[in-house]
Amino acid sequence: MITLINNFKQHLFMCVNFVWVLIRLCYIHVKKIILFRKSRDLYGGIECISMKTSKSSSRLEYIPIPKKIFILVDDIIVLQKKIIVDVGQSVLLGQVLSLGYKHIAPIHSPVSGIVTKISQKKYNFFLNKRFSIINIRSDGKDTKIDSILMSNYKKFSPDEIIQLIYNSGVVGLGGAGFLSSKKLQYSIGNAHTLVVNAAESEPYITSDDCLIRNFAQEVIQGCQIIVWILKIKCVLIAIEDDKNIAYIKIKKEIKAFPNYKIYKIKRIYPSGSSKQLIKILFNKEVPLGKHSTSLGIVVFNVSTIFSIKRAVINGEPLIERIVTLSDRRLSYQKNILVRVGTPINYILKKCNINYKDNSVVIGGPITGLIIDDLSFPILKTSNNILCLELNFMDNRLESPCIRCTACSRTCPMRLLPEQLYFYSKSFDHNKSREYHINECIECGICEQVCPSNIPLLRYFRKEKLKLNEIIFKENMSKKFKKLFVSRQSRLNSSGLINENIIYSSNNLDRVLDKKVVCNTDIEYITIEKSQFMRKKELEESIARAKLKRNIE
Repeated sequence: MITLINNFKQHLFMCVNFVWVLIRLCYIHVKKIILFRKSRDLYGGIECISMKTSKSSSRLEYIPIPKKIFILVDDIIVLQKKIIVDVGQSVLLGQVLSLGYKHIAPIHSPVSGIVTKISQKKYNFFLNKRFSIINIRSDGKDTKIDSILMSNYKKFSPDEIIQLIYNSGVVGLGGAGFLSSKKLQYSIGNAHTLVVNAAESEPYITSDDCLIRNFAQEVIQGCQIIVWILKIKCVLIAIEDDKNIAYIKIKKEIKAFPNYKIYKIKRIYPSGSSKQLIKILFNKEVPLGKHSTSLGIVVFNVSTIFSIKRAVINGEPLIERIVTLSDRRLSYQKNILVRVGTPINYILKKCNINYKDNSVVIGGPITGLIIDDLSFPILKTSNNILCLELNFMDNRLESPCIRCTACSRTCPMRLLPEQLYFYSKSFDHNKSREYHINECIECGICEQVCPSNIPLLRYFRKEKLKLNEIIFKENMSKKFKKLFVSRQSRLNSSGLINENIIYSSNNLDRVLDKKVVCNTDIEYITIEKSQFMRKKELEESIARAKLKRNIE
Protein backbone atom coordinates (compact mmCIF):
# COMPACT_ATOMS: atom_id res chain seq x y z
CA MET A 1 0.00 0.00 0.00
CA ILE A 2 2.79 2.36 0.96
CA THR A 3 4.57 1.56 -2.27
CA LEU A 4 1.44 2.41 -4.27
CA ILE A 5 1.06 5.72 -2.50
CA ASN A 6 4.69 6.61 -3.18
CA ASN A 7 4.32 5.72 -6.86
CA PHE A 8 1.18 7.83 -7.08
CA LYS A 9 2.96 10.80 -5.47
CA GLN A 10 5.87 10.39 -7.85
CA HIS A 11 3.63 10.34 -10.92
CA LEU A 12 1.61 13.26 -9.63
CA PHE A 13 4.79 15.24 -9.12
CA MET A 14 5.94 14.47 -12.66
CA CYS A 15 2.59 15.50 -14.10
CA VAL A 16 2.62 18.78 -12.20
CA ASN A 17 6.16 19.48 -13.43
CA PHE A 18 5.17 18.67 -17.00
CA VAL A 19 2.16 20.99 -16.84
CA TRP A 20 4.29 23.75 -15.29
CA VAL A 21 6.91 23.47 -18.04
CA LEU A 22 4.15 23.50 -20.67
CA ILE A 23 2.62 26.65 -19.18
CA ARG A 24 6.01 28.38 -19.14
CA LEU A 25 6.69 27.48 -22.78
CA CYS A 26 3.28 28.83 -23.81
CA TYR A 27 3.93 32.02 -21.84
CA ILE A 28 7.29 32.59 -23.59
CA HIS A 29 5.75 31.90 -26.99
CA VAL A 30 2.87 34.33 -26.43
CA LYS A 31 5.27 36.94 -25.06
CA LYS A 32 7.42 36.64 -28.19
CA ILE A 33 4.40 37.08 -30.42
CA ILE A 34 3.25 40.16 -28.50
CA LEU A 35 6.72 41.72 -28.56
CA PHE A 36 7.12 40.91 -32.24
CA ARG A 37 3.82 42.56 -33.06
CA LYS A 38 4.59 45.55 -30.86
CA SER A 39 7.91 46.25 -32.56
CA ARG A 40 6.46 45.81 -36.02
CA ASP A 41 3.17 47.67 -35.75
CA LEU A 42 2.44 50.33 -38.30
CA TYR A 43 0.63 53.50 -37.31
CA GLY A 44 -2.48 54.04 -39.38
CA GLY A 45 -2.79 52.16 -42.64
CA ILE A 46 -5.59 49.90 -43.78
CA GLU A 47 -5.93 46.20 -44.37
CA CYS A 48 -6.80 45.58 -48.00
CA ILE A 49 -7.99 42.41 -49.65
CA SER A 50 -5.00 41.33 -51.71
CA MET A 51 -7.01 40.71 -54.92
CA LYS A 52 -4.21 38.55 -56.22
CA THR A 53 -4.41 35.09 -57.73
CA SER A 54 -1.61 32.59 -57.20
CA LYS A 55 -1.52 31.70 -60.91
CA SER A 56 -0.86 35.31 -61.96
CA SER A 57 2.51 35.43 -60.22
CA SER A 58 3.86 32.11 -61.39
CA ARG A 59 4.00 32.64 -65.14
CA LEU A 60 5.59 35.51 -67.02
CA GLU A 61 4.04 36.18 -70.41
CA TYR A 62 5.44 38.02 -73.39
CA ILE A 63 3.70 40.06 -76.08
CA PRO A 64 5.08 40.90 -79.55
CA ILE A 65 7.03 44.13 -79.91
CA PRO A 66 4.75 46.89 -81.24
CA LYS A 67 5.48 48.57 -84.56
CA LYS A 68 5.19 52.03 -83.00
CA ILE A 69 6.85 53.08 -79.76
CA PHE A 70 6.18 56.38 -77.99
CA ILE A 71 8.87 57.60 -75.60
CA LEU A 72 7.80 60.39 -73.23
CA VAL A 73 10.44 63.00 -72.49
CA ASP A 74 10.13 65.67 -69.85
CA ASP A 75 9.85 69.21 -71.18
CA ILE A 76 12.92 70.34 -69.29
CA ILE A 77 15.01 67.87 -71.32
CA VAL A 78 13.82 69.58 -74.50
CA LEU A 79 14.53 73.04 -73.09
CA GLN A 80 18.04 71.96 -72.17
CA LYS A 81 18.48 70.45 -75.67
CA LYS A 82 19.32 67.01 -74.31
CA ILE A 83 17.51 65.05 -77.05
CA ILE A 84 20.32 63.74 -79.26
CA VAL A 85 18.36 62.09 -82.09
CA ASP A 86 16.64 63.71 -85.04
CA VAL A 87 13.61 62.84 -87.14
CA GLY A 88 14.54 60.30 -89.81
CA GLN A 89 17.54 58.98 -87.89
CA SER A 90 18.01 55.23 -87.46
CA VAL A 91 18.40 54.02 -83.89
CA LEU A 92 19.51 50.72 -82.38
CA LEU A 93 18.16 48.82 -79.40
CA GLY A 94 19.60 50.41 -76.28
CA GLN A 95 20.83 53.57 -78.05
CA VAL A 96 20.60 56.77 -76.03
CA LEU A 97 17.73 59.01 -77.18
CA SER A 98 18.10 61.77 -74.61
CA LEU A 99 20.78 62.59 -72.05
CA GLY A 100 20.07 62.91 -68.37
CA TYR A 101 19.66 66.22 -66.58
CA LYS A 102 19.65 66.74 -62.81
CA HIS A 103 17.10 64.23 -61.40
CA ILE A 104 16.11 62.84 -64.83
CA ALA A 105 17.83 59.72 -66.13
CA PRO A 106 19.01 59.14 -69.71
CA ILE A 107 16.43 57.48 -71.96
CA HIS A 108 17.25 54.62 -74.34
CA SER A 109 15.54 53.27 -77.39
CA PRO A 110 13.59 50.08 -76.53
CA VAL A 111 13.64 48.90 -80.17
CA SER A 112 15.73 49.31 -83.29
CA GLY A 113 14.10 51.36 -86.03
CA ILE A 114 13.65 54.94 -87.25
CA VAL A 115 12.64 58.10 -85.41
CA THR A 116 9.57 59.23 -87.34
CA LYS A 117 8.42 62.22 -85.33
CA ILE A 118 9.13 64.33 -82.25
CA SER A 119 5.94 65.99 -81.08
CA GLN A 120 4.44 67.51 -77.96
CA LYS A 121 1.31 66.54 -76.10
CA LYS A 122 -0.47 67.53 -72.93
CA TYR A 123 -2.10 64.85 -70.76
CA ASN A 124 -4.95 66.17 -68.64
CA PHE A 125 -5.09 63.12 -66.39
CA PHE A 126 -1.36 63.50 -65.65
CA LEU A 127 -1.84 66.81 -63.76
CA ASN A 128 -2.01 68.65 -67.09
CA LYS A 129 1.64 67.89 -67.66
CA ARG A 130 3.11 68.44 -71.11
CA PHE A 131 5.57 65.95 -72.60
CA SER A 132 7.64 65.73 -75.75
CA ILE A 133 7.11 62.39 -77.49
CA ILE A 134 9.76 60.61 -79.55
CA ASN A 135 7.94 58.38 -82.06
CA ILE A 136 9.95 55.35 -83.21
CA ARG A 137 8.89 52.90 -85.93
CA SER A 138 10.35 49.49 -85.13
CA ASP A 139 12.05 47.44 -87.85
CA GLY A 140 11.35 44.25 -85.88
CA LYS A 141 15.03 43.21 -85.87
CA ASP A 142 16.04 44.38 -82.39
CA THR A 143 19.58 45.14 -83.50
CA LYS A 144 21.52 45.94 -80.33
CA ILE A 145 24.05 48.66 -79.83
CA ASP A 146 27.42 47.70 -78.34
CA SER A 147 27.30 47.99 -74.57
CA ILE A 148 29.74 48.01 -71.67
CA LEU A 149 29.74 44.91 -69.48
CA MET A 150 31.08 44.65 -65.94
CA SER A 151 30.64 40.94 -65.37
CA ASN A 152 33.49 40.96 -62.89
CA TYR A 153 32.34 44.17 -61.23
CA LYS A 154 34.77 43.87 -58.32
CA LYS A 155 37.58 44.92 -60.63
CA PHE A 156 35.96 48.32 -61.06
CA SER A 157 35.69 51.17 -58.61
CA PRO A 158 32.29 52.01 -57.01
CA ASP A 159 32.23 55.32 -58.89
CA GLU A 160 32.66 53.54 -62.23
CA ILE A 161 29.81 51.13 -61.45
CA ILE A 162 27.54 53.95 -60.29
CA GLN A 163 28.29 55.86 -63.50
CA LEU A 164 27.34 52.76 -65.51
CA ILE A 165 24.07 52.47 -63.57
CA TYR A 166 23.35 56.14 -64.34
CA ASN A 167 24.20 55.69 -68.02
CA SER A 168 21.83 52.71 -68.13
CA GLY A 169 18.94 54.93 -67.03
CA VAL A 170 18.10 52.91 -63.91
CA VAL A 171 15.55 54.61 -61.65
CA GLY A 172 13.50 53.49 -58.66
CA LEU A 173 10.82 51.18 -60.05
CA GLY A 174 8.70 51.18 -56.91
CA GLY A 175 6.93 54.30 -58.14
CA ALA A 176 9.12 57.24 -57.11
CA GLY A 177 11.40 57.14 -60.15
CA PHE A 178 14.31 58.56 -58.18
CA LEU A 179 17.74 58.11 -59.76
CA SER A 180 19.29 54.91 -58.38
CA SER A 181 22.79 56.22 -59.06
CA LYS A 182 22.16 59.27 -56.86
CA LYS A 183 20.79 57.12 -54.06
CA LEU A 184 23.90 54.95 -54.22
CA GLN A 185 26.15 58.02 -54.29
CA TYR A 186 24.46 59.52 -51.22
CA SER A 187 24.66 56.21 -49.37
CA ILE A 188 28.39 55.61 -49.72
CA GLY A 189 29.82 55.70 -46.20
CA ASN A 190 26.40 56.41 -44.70
CA ALA A 191 24.63 53.05 -44.94
CA HIS A 192 25.36 49.78 -43.17
CA THR A 193 22.10 47.96 -43.91
CA LEU A 194 20.36 47.24 -47.20
CA VAL A 195 16.60 46.66 -47.14
CA VAL A 196 15.14 44.90 -50.17
CA ASN A 197 11.56 46.03 -50.53
CA ALA A 198 9.50 43.17 -51.95
CA ALA A 199 6.24 44.22 -50.31
CA GLU A 200 3.47 45.01 -52.75
CA SER A 201 0.84 46.10 -50.31
CA GLU A 202 -1.49 47.68 -52.86
CA PRO A 203 -4.19 45.31 -54.17
CA TYR A 204 -4.05 43.71 -57.63
CA ILE A 205 -0.28 44.27 -58.15
CA THR A 206 1.84 41.10 -58.43
CA SER A 207 4.70 42.21 -60.69
CA ASP A 208 7.38 42.03 -57.96
CA ASP A 209 6.12 38.65 -56.79
CA CYS A 210 6.35 37.37 -60.37
CA LEU A 211 9.86 38.81 -60.69
CA ILE A 212 11.09 36.96 -57.58
CA ARG A 213 9.50 33.70 -58.64
CA ASN A 214 11.21 33.82 -62.03
CA PHE A 215 14.49 35.67 -61.33
CA ALA A 216 15.34 35.11 -57.64
CA GLN A 217 18.99 34.33 -58.38
CA GLU A 218 19.45 37.56 -60.37
CA VAL A 219 17.84 39.57 -57.57
CA ILE A 220 20.44 38.25 -55.12
CA GLN A 221 23.21 39.05 -57.64
CA GLY A 222 21.89 42.61 -57.77
CA CYS A 223 22.01 42.75 -53.97
CA GLN A 224 25.62 41.58 -54.07
CA ILE A 225 26.52 44.47 -56.39
CA ILE A 226 24.98 47.01 -54.00
CA VAL A 227 26.65 45.32 -51.03
CA TRP A 228 30.02 45.64 -52.74
CA ILE A 229 29.50 49.30 -53.72
CA LEU A 230 28.28 50.46 -50.31
CA LYS A 231 30.22 47.97 -48.14
CA ILE A 232 26.96 46.85 -46.59
CA LYS A 233 27.14 44.63 -43.50
CA CYS A 234 23.58 43.33 -43.35
CA VAL A 235 20.84 42.69 -45.95
CA LEU A 236 17.18 42.38 -44.96
CA ILE A 237 14.61 41.21 -47.46
CA ALA A 238 11.04 42.15 -46.56
CA ILE A 239 8.25 40.17 -48.15
CA GLU A 240 4.55 39.89 -47.37
CA ASP A 241 3.31 36.89 -45.42
CA ASP A 242 1.06 35.62 -48.23
CA LYS A 243 3.88 35.22 -50.77
CA ASN A 244 5.05 31.78 -49.71
CA ILE A 245 6.59 30.63 -53.01
CA ALA A 246 8.63 33.82 -53.42
CA TYR A 247 9.71 33.49 -49.77
CA ILE A 248 10.93 29.92 -50.31
CA LYS A 249 12.82 30.84 -53.49
CA ILE A 250 14.62 33.75 -51.87
CA LYS A 251 15.43 31.70 -48.77
CA LYS A 252 16.99 29.03 -50.96
CA GLU A 253 19.18 31.60 -52.72
CA ILE A 254 20.47 33.27 -49.54
CA LYS A 255 21.60 30.07 -47.82
CA ALA A 256 25.23 30.76 -48.74
CA PHE A 257 25.13 34.31 -47.33
CA PRO A 258 25.10 34.51 -43.51
CA ASN A 259 24.53 38.29 -43.51
CA TYR A 260 21.27 37.95 -45.46
CA LYS A 261 17.95 37.64 -43.65
CA ILE A 262 14.41 37.44 -44.91
CA TYR A 263 11.38 38.69 -42.98
CA LYS A 264 7.71 38.12 -43.54
CA ILE A 265 5.66 41.20 -42.80
CA LYS A 266 1.95 41.59 -42.29
CA ARG A 267 -0.01 42.53 -45.38
CA ILE A 268 -1.21 46.01 -44.54
CA TYR A 269 -1.22 49.06 -46.79
CA PRO A 270 1.15 51.02 -47.14
CA SER A 271 3.82 48.70 -45.67
CA GLY A 272 5.61 48.90 -49.06
CA SER A 273 6.54 52.55 -48.49
CA SER A 274 10.19 52.83 -47.45
CA LYS A 275 9.55 54.89 -44.29
CA GLN A 276 6.81 52.54 -43.13
CA LEU A 277 8.95 49.51 -43.92
CA ILE A 278 11.76 50.84 -41.74
CA LYS A 279 9.28 51.41 -38.94
CA ILE A 280 8.04 47.81 -39.26
CA LEU A 281 11.50 46.22 -39.46
CA PHE A 282 13.50 48.36 -37.03
CA ASN A 283 10.84 50.17 -35.00
CA LYS A 284 12.52 53.44 -35.95
CA GLU A 285 11.12 56.52 -37.65
CA VAL A 286 12.95 58.46 -40.33
CA PRO A 287 13.44 62.04 -39.02
CA LEU A 288 11.35 64.81 -40.57
CA GLY A 289 12.80 66.07 -43.84
CA LYS A 290 15.51 63.41 -43.96
CA HIS A 291 16.08 60.14 -45.78
CA SER A 292 16.57 56.62 -44.49
CA THR A 293 20.34 56.93 -44.90
CA SER A 294 20.30 59.21 -41.84
CA LEU A 295 19.61 55.96 -39.91
CA GLY A 296 22.27 54.04 -41.84
CA ILE A 297 19.65 52.19 -43.90
CA VAL A 298 19.22 52.22 -47.66
CA VAL A 299 16.05 50.82 -49.23
CA PHE A 300 15.78 49.52 -52.78
CA ASN A 301 12.79 48.05 -54.53
CA VAL A 302 13.32 44.48 -55.72
CA SER A 303 12.67 45.44 -59.38
CA THR A 304 15.27 48.20 -59.16
CA ILE A 305 17.84 45.73 -57.83
CA PHE A 306 17.05 43.40 -60.73
CA SER A 307 17.57 46.30 -63.18
CA ILE A 308 20.91 47.16 -61.54
CA LYS A 309 22.07 43.57 -62.03
CA ARG A 310 21.00 43.61 -65.70
CA ALA A 311 22.77 46.94 -66.25
CA VAL A 312 26.06 45.96 -64.62
CA ILE A 313 26.47 42.29 -65.53
CA ASN A 314 24.44 42.05 -68.74
CA GLY A 315 25.07 45.58 -70.04
CA GLU A 316 21.32 46.15 -70.59
CA PRO A 317 19.81 49.61 -70.12
CA LEU A 318 16.38 49.92 -68.53
CA ILE A 319 14.07 49.46 -71.52
CA GLU A 320 11.52 46.92 -70.28
CA ARG A 321 9.73 45.89 -67.11
CA ILE A 322 7.08 43.50 -65.76
CA VAL A 323 3.54 44.89 -65.65
CA THR A 324 0.48 43.30 -64.01
CA LEU A 325 -2.71 43.36 -66.04
CA SER A 326 -6.04 42.61 -64.35
CA ASP A 327 -9.65 43.65 -64.02
CA ARG A 328 -11.68 44.44 -60.92
CA ARG A 329 -13.37 41.05 -60.70
CA LEU A 330 -10.15 39.08 -61.31
CA SER A 331 -11.65 37.33 -64.33
CA TYR A 332 -8.12 37.58 -65.65
CA GLN A 333 -4.80 38.55 -64.07
CA LYS A 334 -1.43 38.12 -65.69
CA ASN A 335 2.11 39.48 -65.64
CA ILE A 336 3.67 40.50 -68.92
CA LEU A 337 7.14 41.70 -69.88
CA VAL A 338 6.64 44.99 -71.74
CA ARG A 339 8.99 47.39 -73.49
CA VAL A 340 8.94 50.96 -72.17
CA GLY A 341 6.99 53.13 -74.61
CA THR A 342 4.45 50.46 -75.58
CA PRO A 343 0.96 52.03 -75.91
CA ILE A 344 -1.59 50.73 -73.42
CA ASN A 345 -4.25 50.11 -76.07
CA TYR A 346 -1.76 47.84 -77.89
CA ILE A 347 -1.23 45.76 -74.72
CA LEU A 348 -4.97 45.45 -74.11
CA LYS A 349 -5.58 44.48 -77.72
CA LYS A 350 -2.89 41.78 -77.67
CA CYS A 351 -4.35 40.38 -74.45
CA ASN A 352 -7.84 40.28 -76.02
CA ILE A 353 -9.34 42.72 -73.53
CA ASN A 354 -12.29 44.84 -74.59
CA TYR A 355 -11.05 48.19 -73.34
CA LYS A 356 -13.86 50.21 -74.93
CA ASP A 357 -16.29 49.22 -72.15
CA ASN A 358 -13.80 49.88 -69.35
CA SER A 359 -12.09 52.68 -67.52
CA VAL A 360 -8.38 51.99 -67.47
CA VAL A 361 -6.20 52.83 -64.46
CA ILE A 362 -2.43 52.91 -64.69
CA GLY A 363 -0.92 52.05 -61.32
CA GLY A 364 -2.71 50.57 -58.32
CA PRO A 365 -6.39 51.11 -57.50
CA ILE A 366 -5.49 53.51 -54.66
CA THR A 367 -2.67 55.60 -56.11
CA GLY A 368 -3.23 55.04 -59.82
CA LEU A 369 -4.49 57.47 -62.45
CA ILE A 370 -7.54 56.94 -64.65
CA ILE A 371 -6.29 57.57 -68.16
CA ASP A 372 -8.45 59.19 -70.82
CA ASP A 373 -6.02 58.55 -73.66
CA LEU A 374 -5.21 54.88 -74.25
CA SER A 375 -2.32 55.74 -76.55
CA PHE A 376 -0.47 56.71 -73.37
CA PRO A 377 2.67 54.54 -73.20
CA ILE A 378 4.17 52.40 -70.45
CA LEU A 379 6.69 54.34 -68.35
CA LYS A 380 9.60 52.99 -66.36
CA THR A 381 7.56 53.37 -63.17
CA SER A 382 4.35 51.74 -64.49
CA ASN A 383 3.77 48.43 -62.72
CA ASN A 384 0.06 47.80 -63.17
CA ILE A 385 -2.84 48.24 -65.58
CA LEU A 386 -6.27 47.84 -64.04
CA CYS A 387 -9.55 47.77 -65.99
CA LEU A 388 -12.69 48.95 -64.21
CA GLU A 389 -16.32 49.18 -65.31
CA LEU A 390 -17.22 52.49 -66.92
CA ASN A 391 -19.70 53.47 -64.21
CA PHE A 392 -17.55 52.23 -61.32
CA MET A 393 -16.11 55.66 -60.50
CA ASP A 394 -19.18 57.71 -61.44
CA ASN A 395 -20.93 57.01 -58.12
CA ARG A 396 -18.20 58.71 -56.13
CA LEU A 397 -19.49 62.29 -56.12
CA GLU A 398 -17.54 64.75 -54.00
CA SER A 399 -19.35 66.14 -50.94
CA PRO A 400 -18.31 68.74 -48.36
CA CYS A 401 -15.91 67.69 -45.59
CA ILE A 402 -17.73 66.79 -42.36
CA ARG A 403 -14.60 66.86 -40.13
CA CYS A 404 -14.94 63.21 -39.12
CA THR A 405 -11.08 62.94 -38.88
CA ALA A 406 -11.12 59.44 -40.40
CA CYS A 407 -8.29 60.55 -42.69
CA SER A 408 -6.13 61.73 -39.78
CA ARG A 409 -6.60 58.50 -37.85
CA THR A 410 -5.42 56.37 -40.76
CA CYS A 411 -2.62 58.56 -42.12
CA PRO A 412 0.62 56.53 -41.69
CA MET A 413 2.67 59.76 -41.63
CA ARG A 414 0.62 61.21 -38.75
CA LEU A 415 -0.37 64.25 -40.82
CA LEU A 416 -3.68 66.11 -40.72
CA PRO A 417 -5.17 65.55 -44.17
CA GLU A 418 -8.40 67.44 -43.44
CA GLN A 419 -6.42 70.58 -42.60
CA LEU A 420 -4.17 70.09 -45.64
CA TYR A 421 -7.29 69.76 -47.78
CA PHE A 422 -8.66 73.13 -46.66
CA TYR A 423 -5.29 74.86 -47.11
CA SER A 424 -4.76 73.31 -50.53
CA LYS A 425 -8.24 74.24 -51.67
CA SER A 426 -7.85 77.84 -50.50
CA PHE A 427 -4.29 78.12 -51.94
CA ASP A 428 -2.87 78.89 -48.51
CA HIS A 429 0.62 77.72 -49.41
CA ASN A 430 2.30 78.92 -46.23
CA LYS A 431 -0.10 76.94 -44.06
CA SER A 432 0.13 73.79 -46.16
CA ARG A 433 3.91 74.03 -45.90
CA GLU A 434 3.64 74.57 -42.16
CA TYR A 435 1.53 71.40 -41.87
CA HIS A 436 4.24 69.43 -43.75
CA ILE A 437 2.39 68.57 -46.93
CA ASN A 438 5.73 67.63 -48.49
CA GLU A 439 5.96 64.72 -46.03
CA CYS A 440 2.85 63.17 -47.61
CA ILE A 441 3.84 59.89 -49.28
CA GLU A 442 0.72 59.97 -51.51
CA CYS A 443 -0.46 56.56 -50.33
CA GLY A 444 -4.09 57.66 -50.87
CA ILE A 445 -5.47 56.08 -47.66
CA CYS A 446 -7.10 59.38 -46.64
CA GLU A 447 -9.01 59.41 -49.90
CA GLN A 448 -10.14 55.81 -49.48
CA VAL A 449 -11.56 56.28 -45.98
CA CYS A 450 -13.14 59.68 -46.68
CA PRO A 451 -16.96 59.34 -46.41
CA SER A 452 -17.38 62.51 -48.48
CA ASN A 453 -15.47 61.04 -51.45
CA ILE A 454 -13.12 64.04 -51.61
CA PRO A 455 -10.25 63.41 -54.05
CA LEU A 456 -7.65 64.42 -51.45
CA LEU A 457 -4.72 62.94 -53.34
CA ARG A 458 -5.43 65.14 -56.33
CA TYR A 459 -5.52 68.25 -54.13
CA PHE A 460 -2.27 67.29 -52.42
CA ARG A 461 -0.42 66.54 -55.65
CA LYS A 462 -1.41 69.88 -57.14
CA GLU A 463 -0.44 71.69 -53.96
CA LYS A 464 2.95 69.97 -53.83
CA LEU A 465 3.62 70.91 -57.43
CA LYS A 466 2.68 74.52 -56.67
CA LEU A 467 4.92 74.55 -53.60
CA ASN A 468 7.81 73.18 -55.64
CA GLU A 469 7.30 76.01 -58.14
CA ILE A 470 7.28 78.58 -55.34
CA ILE A 471 10.42 77.11 -53.78
CA PHE A 472 12.10 77.08 -57.19
CA LYS A 473 11.23 80.76 -57.76
CA GLU A 474 12.41 81.69 -54.28
CA ASN A 475 15.72 79.93 -54.84
CA MET A 476 16.17 81.59 -58.22
CA SER A 477 15.32 84.99 -56.76
CA LYS A 478 17.90 84.51 -54.00
CA LYS A 479 20.47 83.33 -56.51
CA PHE A 480 20.01 86.33 -58.84
CA LYS A 481 19.96 88.77 -55.94
CA LYS A 482 23.21 87.32 -54.71
CA LEU A 483 24.71 87.66 -58.19
CA PHE A 484 23.50 91.26 -58.45
CA VAL A 485 24.98 92.20 -55.09
CA SER A 486 28.21 90.49 -56.02
CA ARG A 487 28.35 92.44 -59.28
CA GLN A 488 27.69 95.71 -57.54
CA SER A 489 30.40 94.95 -55.06
CA ARG A 490 32.87 94.21 -57.85
CA LEU A 491 31.98 97.43 -59.69
CA ASN A 492 32.29 99.50 -56.51
CA SER A 493 35.63 98.01 -55.62
CA SER A 494 36.98 98.51 -59.15
CA GLY A 495 35.94 102.18 -59.21
CA LEU A 496 33.86 101.77 -62.38
CA ILE A 497 30.73 103.01 -60.67
CA ASN A 498 30.08 106.18 -58.81
CA GLU A 499 28.80 105.74 -55.28
CA ASN A 500 25.80 107.89 -56.08
CA ILE A 501 24.98 106.60 -59.58
CA ILE A 502 23.99 103.12 -60.59
CA TYR A 503 24.04 103.24 -64.38
CA SER A 504 26.15 106.22 -65.33
CA SER A 505 25.97 105.46 -69.05
CA ASN A 506 22.20 105.49 -69.13
CA ASN A 507 20.78 108.91 -70.03
CA LEU A 508 17.58 108.24 -68.19
CA ASP A 509 19.39 107.38 -64.96
CA ARG A 510 21.70 110.29 -65.41
CA VAL A 511 18.68 112.58 -65.54
CA LEU A 512 17.15 110.69 -62.66
CA ASP A 513 20.25 111.24 -60.53
CA LYS A 514 18.74 109.78 -57.41
CA LYS A 515 20.32 109.98 -54.01
CA VAL A 516 19.60 106.36 -53.28
CA VAL A 517 22.27 105.08 -55.56
CA CYS A 518 23.92 102.85 -53.03
CA ASN A 519 20.66 100.94 -52.57
CA THR A 520 21.03 97.37 -53.79
CA ASP A 521 17.33 96.65 -53.98
CA ILE A 522 16.67 96.46 -57.70
CA GLU A 523 12.89 96.39 -57.25
CA TYR A 524 12.92 99.78 -55.57
CA ILE A 525 15.00 101.24 -58.35
CA THR A 526 12.67 99.81 -60.98
CA ILE A 527 9.70 101.46 -59.27
CA GLU A 528 11.56 104.77 -59.16
CA LYS A 529 12.38 104.52 -62.83
CA SER A 530 8.83 103.65 -63.83
CA GLN A 531 7.48 106.60 -61.80
CA PHE A 532 9.96 108.88 -63.51
CA MET A 533 8.93 107.56 -66.92
CA ARG A 534 5.27 108.13 -66.21
CA LYS A 535 6.03 111.67 -65.06
CA LYS A 536 8.03 112.39 -68.22
CA GLU A 537 5.30 110.95 -70.44
CA LEU A 538 2.70 113.06 -68.67
CA GLU A 539 4.78 116.21 -69.13
CA GLU A 540 5.29 115.44 -72.81
CA SER A 541 1.54 114.85 -73.30
CA ILE A 542 0.69 118.15 -71.64
CA ALA A 543 3.24 119.90 -73.84
CA ARG A 544 1.75 118.36 -76.98
CA ALA A 545 -1.74 119.32 -75.92
CA LYS A 546 -0.66 122.94 -75.31
CA LEU A 547 1.11 123.08 -78.67
CA LYS A 548 -1.97 121.74 -80.45
CA ARG A 549 -4.19 124.31 -78.69
CA ASN A 550 -1.86 127.16 -79.75
CA ILE A 551 -1.91 126.00 -83.37
CA GLU A 552 -5.70 125.92 -83.44
